Amino acid sequence: MVGMLNLLKVIKNLAQHEQFLLVCPAGYGYEDVDFPAGSEFFVYKGSHSPFARYWFETVTLPKIVERYKPDVIFGPGNIGLANPNVPQVLFIKQAYLFYGKKYYPGAALQWRLRIWALKSQIKKSLPKTDLILCQTTVVQSRFCDVFSYPKEKTKVLAFPPPKEIVHKPDIETPGVFGQSSDSFFVFLPTVHMAHRNPDILIPFCERYCETIRERKIKFLTTLEPFRSKAARRFLQKVDEMKLGDIIINVGELDRKQMAAFLNHSDILWLPTLLECLSTVYLEAMLVGLPIMAPDLDFARYTCDDAAVYYNPWKLDSIFDTIISLHGNALLREELVCKGKHQLAKRDKFPKSWDNFALEIIETLKRIAKKN
Repeated sequence: MVGMLNLLKVIKNLAQHEQFLLVCPAGYGYEDVDFPAGSEFFVYKGSHSPFARYWFETVTLPKIVERYKPDVIFGPGNIGLANPNVPQVLFIKQAYLFYGKKYYPGAALQWRLRIWALKSQIKKSLPKTDLILCQTTVVQSRFCDVFSYPKEKTKVLAFPPPKEIVHKPDIETPGVFGQSSDSFFVFLPTVHMAHRNPDILIPFCERYCETIRERKIKFLTTLEPFRSKAARRFLQKVDEMKLGDIIINVGELDRKQMAAFLNHSDILWLPTLLECLSTVYLEAMLVGLPIMAPDLDFARYTCDDAAVYYNPWKLDSIFDTIISLHGNALLREELVCKGKHQLAKRDKFPKSWDNFALEIIETLKRIAKKN
């Protein structure tokens, strides 16, 4: 969502003769974007239940598109139409589509059914899709393998770092850092989802709590208990096991708060098991925050040598990685320097959101003209 909002916000300044129909859900800020003159919005205010979404996407949405008579359709949220009468480009940003069950342990049945339905929708739309955009070569390869899609009909186009996250040494310090100024803060910015794997913290801290307390290591989580039963269970376990002094939940953060926590933490740890391109890695590299990442293909692609990697299936590997970063300031400084170098690789990351948006617009114009 953050990535798409950044994209939409710069389109107005780059569009010359283009007009848009933006179909979006209510309540996420999309309807507040200032679009080029003549553009239109359709804001979906209905239920997000499986049946309501299915009816909207298979019956209502095609009628909306038919009335608008576009030159090209852009599906930035993985799906497109099964029978569009104009060219269609999809942007794939849902890693559940091409990673196995090992990478999202404990996912609820409802979520598994949702992924199955999404896969079915994509399969229906692929025969009438002219181009698939992928954020990384890892996504490109995995998507083509799983969906038997020709690689020549795909294109890699990555996000740049979110523009609202900046490095500011004098940025206001969140209170939690002032309360324990001599602690080593490990920042885990995540909602509670099966693949994000925050539950790994419970057995990890239970096993190594003595060393963690001795070294004054504290883990900062951003779980929102009002949004998720799983998050409430996690926080309840933290209380029951008396781990509240080392696992500190700061709650959901807005973008300004996110920037502050990135600027003041000591390392970033995102214990996720699958991603397409996690913007949090880009944000950490942008502000100069050292990264520890799972030794998995998506993290290797994004961070390369700008992270220290661990085996996500072994607690002792996680422990050794945190301890090595805690005790080695030189290593942390090296990771910061390598992160800056990584972000400068223009074959992987655009220079700005203007460059990214312009590439999207030009790609859509080429596809529309070709047909």
